Amino acid sequence: MKKILALALSLIMILGVAAVSADEAVKTEMGTLDVGGSFMIRSRIPEGYSFLSVTNTELNIVGLLSAGEGKPVVTVSIAYNEEYSDTERFNDVDETVVEEIRESFREVDEEVTFEDLETAYGTRLLKVTGDGFVDIYTIYKSYELEFVMTGEDLTEAYVQMLVDFISDMDFVTVE
Repeated sequence: MKKILALALSLIMILGVAAVSADEAVKTEMGTLDVGGSFMIRSRIPEGYSFLSVTNTELNIVGLLSAGEGKPVVTVSIAYNEEYSDTERFNDVDETVVEEIRESFREVDEEVTFEDLETAYGTRLLKVTGDGFVDIYTIYKSYELEFVMTGEDLTEAYVQMLVDFISDMDFVTVE
C-alpha cells in the first residue's frame, strides 16, 4: 500500500514538473523583450493575436498587437520615467501620485472612467476607459507600461483578455 501511495505521489510530482516545464516552454518559444537592459518581459501572445511591429530604443518600446479585421488592436508602450526611478511597482506609488496620473488622463479626455485592477501576481493596474479605447496602465522598475486597446467592439471579454495577457507576463530581472 505504501509503495502504491509513493508511486502515486511520484507520478503527481512528475506531472506537475512537466506542466510547469511545458508552460515555460510556451513562454520561451515566444521569446523575450529586453527593456533597456533593466529587465526582460516574457509572455504568451493572446490567441489569434500577433505582433505587427516593435520599435525598441534605449528608453522606450512601442509595439502593435493585432488579430486582424474587426478585432481590437493593442498598442504596447513601455517608457522609462525618471520620476519613478526608485519605484519597483505601481503598488509602491503614493495615492497622491496615482491621482496625478488619473488627472493626466482626464486632461486628454474628461469623460474617462477609472477602475483599479490587479494582475494574478498582485501588481496594481489602472484601467482607464474612454470613448473607443481601454488603457491598462502600470509601473514596473521605473518604467511606465501602457496597453491601449482600440476598436469598434471593446467587449469585457477583450478587456479581460488584455488583463490576462498582462497578468501572464514574466518580468525577469537582468543581472
